[in-house]
Amino acid sequence: MRATRLLPVLLLAAGVTTSAPAAAQTPEPSEEGDGLLHATLILELQSIDVAYTPDLAANDAAHRALLDGTVGARVRIGTIEGHQALRIGEMAPDLEALAETYRAAAAAAAAAADDDDAADDTDDDTDHDTDHDADDADHDADADGAADETAGDDAEEEASSELWLAREARGWRLEVVGYGDDDDGEIRAIPLNHREATAAAPTLTASVTMTNTEEGQLMLRWGTHVWNADFRFDELPERPPTQRVSGRGQEREASSDTSDLSRGVALAERNESALILPGGERLSLLYWKGIDVEDEDYGRFEETADGDVVELVRAAPLRIKSDVGLRFGGTNIPTGNLAPGFAGAYAIWLRRSGDGWRLVFNHEPDSWGTQYDPEFDAAEIAVDYARGDRSFRPLGATLVPTGADQGRLLVHWGPHEWTADFTIAR
Repeated sequence: MRATRLLPVLLLAAGVTTSAPAAAQTPEPSEEGDGLLHATLILELQSIDVAYTPDLAANDAAHRALLDGTVGARVRIGTIEGHQALRIGEMAPDLEALAETYRAAAAAAAAAADDDDAADDTDDDTDHDTDHDADDADHDADADGAADETAGDDAEEEASSELWLAREARGWRLEVVGYGDDDDGEIRAIPLNHREATAAAPTLTASVTMTNTEEGQLMLRWGTHVWNADFRFDELPERPPTQRVSGRGQEREASSDTSDLSRGVALAERNESALILPGGERLSLLYWKGIDVEDEDYGRFEETADGDVVELVRAAPLRIKSDVGLRFGGTNIPTGNLAPGFAGAYAIWLRRSGDGWRLVFNHEPDSWGTQYDPEFDAAEIAVDYARGDRSFRPLGATLVPTGADQGRLLVHWGPHEWTADFTIAR
């Protein structure tokens, strides 16, 4: 028996099942709640986060002018954050300015290193002064090193900005206010494609979905309206190498924080779609990078026999983790399946079933794509299947909010799409 199976065996023996969460063992929220519902996507370690007020009702009188298409109407819906490389509408990186920032930081670090070397060569007769000056040089070097690191962080940090939905004479757009270093209220526009929905959405919802390796789509639904905008992550300029300087420095948090290390390892191999609820509860899907339609696994997937799960030679199965219980139809996917009081964690396998497909939730979230074991199945649900028009999409998955306590699990691979609706079990 593999070591990864030991914990599920013990828990199942102890009576932890998928019928209901362990009593009085509700997991603590993973994030700080801010009253907004966040839809987040991480592609190749680069993120986009759209947060919105979950109770923006379409029938509210304050929103009628906008939803009726009145030119000039606008409503503040939330915030948008993005990795420095994010390009969506007029929200885009200044690549030349970023390259100059990198060069300046590298030059400052090099100068600090030279000063530090000079301090080390001073005469022994001035040891006391030298030590004092060296401490100053080290302090300056640390500051310059921090500045260099900060410059790098500036290239990758997420900048939060207000997000407005507006109707203008030429159509619809999102307006981003306060992006990056803007402090003068400058508006950066994101033009939106628009269509009418067949079914009205009573409240605003937003989602972000991968469409290619470093590309995606933002989608909004509200009333009878559906809007979308494509985005991508630009290739940023390379940071010049910098000389190391002496000094005590500071311990990096990730070097002693095992949770950060674990997450870093996971995101080096996988992309992530996540929802953060207004109270801070987190739902996330991890899926392997680079499994596209030209991959050998795609050929095997199309040959999957009835009753078999789709196996992946070059990837792990989808992995879902949730601070809240989920309900797919009449099937519960509870928290605490691996340890009472902790988030639920499951592998998700795709099974061919006659002319359709099903999703299998399995108690071995860290198994490999060839290690499916039905002994540890937690639940199996039916999914809707359709063929889309994006024939070259890599394997991916998205958590799509459809209401304050409702969502949809979407899996896609090439033109194939599988969806299953869920509600949050409070």
